[in-house]
Amino acid sequence: MHSGTAGQITTLSGSLSYPGLAASAGNKVSIIAANTEDINKATTSAITGAAYISTIINVQNTTSMHANTASGDYFFSCTSNAGTGATAFHGRLYIRQGSVANTVNLGVLNTSGGTAAPTYSTTDYAINTPLLIVIKYDITANSASLWVNPTPGAAEPAATATNATGTTAAPANVNGLVIRQGGNATNSTGNVELDEMRIGTTWAQVTPQATASLADNAIAGLKVYPNPVSGNNFYISSDASAVKSVAVYDVLGKQVINTRVENETAINVSNLNAGVYIVKITEEGKTATRKLVIK
Repeated sequence: MHSGTAGQITTLSGSLSYPGLAASAGNKVSIIAANTEDINKATTSAITGAAYISTIINVQNTTSMHANTASGDYFFSCTSNAGTGATAFHGRLYIRQGSVANTVNLGVLNTSGGTAAPTYSTTDYAINTPLLIVIKYDITANSASLWVNPTPGAAEPAATATNATGTTAAPANVNGLVIRQGGNATNSTGNVELDEMRIGTTWAQVTPQATASLADNAIAGLKVYPNPVSGNNFYISSDASAVKSVAVYDVLGKQVINTRVENETAINVSNLNAGVYIVKITEEGKTATRKLVIK
């Protein structure tokens, strides 16, 4: 803790998860609207050049959250001086209400100083839906980039938003992760759960892909094709040729297809938007997951 009153950030049982990301472990934490505690965790060694941080968040509601027209407030960042005297926060994750009810906007700010103002994504993200967040703070450029729901295990894509409006000089290095409750009883960062917080020097370190399980390897000859899908259908086959239960999830974890098929039965995806999906296949008690790209 580096400010506020102990106990205002709560540890809750259970974990948050995100499709394709390495399996969550342990519990999650919760910040509460209008509380004021800031806490941090020091890194094992100083990070130079660029720091990547990530977390899974679940926004529980928009109670006391800043309006959509406001600059909002931040609740997750890295810091150059972790400890009880921490005052410098970089790569800040901002939040405010979305343009429609029960949604939020997410933004990023590099640091403080001058006319610093966060850059927001215009997307309205639904509450009570786990979101994967990645922020890169580039010390050399004194800039910050934000990604919302990138594909775990993939190469670093174009950022959702970038920011370099803060004029405070960049630090020599980054030394910790920060969770913060911003604002007051009227306008705050709201009620948010956080889990799987990571910090590293590369994109891959903070977006680890889920590894195949023994059950995954046990479906002999499993094929999902064509992948990417450029038409209306994709197909699944295996050596066993048994009936398969197939569930398809979007990047928000919402199930968009649930069906049963035999070998090489067409699965229609004409009503799905282009993007990345996770396919879960169960055959004779064995389960496998595959990433599916729809063009």
